[in-house]
Amino acid sequence: MELLIVSDSHGRAENIQSALERQIKAPDAILFLGDGARDLDRLFVCDMPIWAVRGNCDWSSSDYADRTERLLYLEGHTLLLTHGHEWGVKGGLGALIAHAAELDADIVLFGHTHKPTLQTVSAGEQVGKKTLSRPMYLFNPGSIGYNEDGKGCSFGTLTLGEKTVLFGHGRL
Repeated sequence: MELLIVSDSHGRAENIQSALERQIKAPDAILFLGDGARDLDRLFVCDMPIWAVRGNCDWSSSDYADRTERLLYLEGHTLLLTHGHEWGVKGGLGALIAHAAELDADIVLFGHTHKPTLQTVSAGEQVGKKTLSRPMYLFNPGSIGYNEDGKGCSFGTLTLGEKTVLFGHGRL
């Protein structure tokens, strides 16, 4: 399964469209991690599923982002989608990791910081009262709406299979 992951578009729907058009193979779905949820309503061509969550800047409702957190069960994995502001991700990932462990999520997708991130917590690690039975991946695609570091707006991809978890970061 091929997934396009975007976050923090902040009114730049055209950047989501550009990231979508840059994919060699059309993704099976788009995952949106908040802050610009109404931009999803403005996509020009989108005939695939969109799973989204609201961010701290999503004050008005969107047909796609009706909650701040979503669990998806895909290809034998449990994905936690969140914007991250509720877990204080700008100050560190500890609270988010503990929350994800309680939910038995092995893939955690978040935004809010605008910084592309990939971190792994190893299987067997103690997280709160839980011992992880498999690795936990934490992934932030960065901001599709802002070019804060001068390297371009960023997005993420995830190739997911029962035994495959392959992340990528892309730039516009």
